[in-house]
Amino acid sequence: MARPSRWPQIVDAAAELFREKGFVATSLEDIASAVGMYKGSLYHYIDSKEDLLFAVVREPAEQILGEVRELTDLDLPPAEKIRRIIRAHVRTLQENFTYSSVYLEEFAGRHRSEEWTAMDREYYRFVVDVIGEGKLRGDFGAAVDVRITALALVGALNWLTHWYQPDGSLSGAEIAERFCDVFLIGLLNRSGETARRLAATVDSTDRLT
Repeated sequence: MARPSRWPQIVDAAAELFREKGFVATSLEDIASAVGMYKGSLYHYIDSKEDLLFAVVREPAEQILGEVRELTDLDLPPAEKIRRIIRAHVRTLQENFTYSSVYLEEFAGRHRSEEWTAMDREYYRFVVDVIGEGKLRGDFGAAVDVRITALALVGALNWLTHWYQPDGSLSGAEIAERFCDVFLIGLLNRSGETARRLAATVDSTDRLT
């Protein structure tokens, strides 16, 4: 379906309403009213309200998954991959806050469609693989529960939509660095030279203060 020029305005209005009221409680009349048109006119742009929901969530979902896919073939230590996952996740949320909030409220863990369930699983599996690699290498502690740690990390990042303030005192980049510290300090192997070497990465020179 061709998208006339008001399409971005309609998607923005839908995102705001879905975040404020929820997808189910938001009507097409609400969206049409927000952009100053009749409900019937929306059907020049969409076939259903679900079309708008998919349009809202696609950009942040594809952005974060795309960045994670780029990490797959990079020859980096697991700790650095964890850093980059966290930074990419927080950056995506910061740049697309309303859209990301809708994705996490309406899609994450809800099995709304096979496509989106597969995307969620791919992201989670990648985090599991990185943590598992770190444990196998001895970089992360032997007692680390890989799956529980992956769920905790992804869950904590997703929960940002409930408390992050785009105009707050901390930038997204600063919040990401604090997340890196919390999770990497908990993951690192605390024995001998491995601990000293990896702990130094937690206080690396590129850390924001």
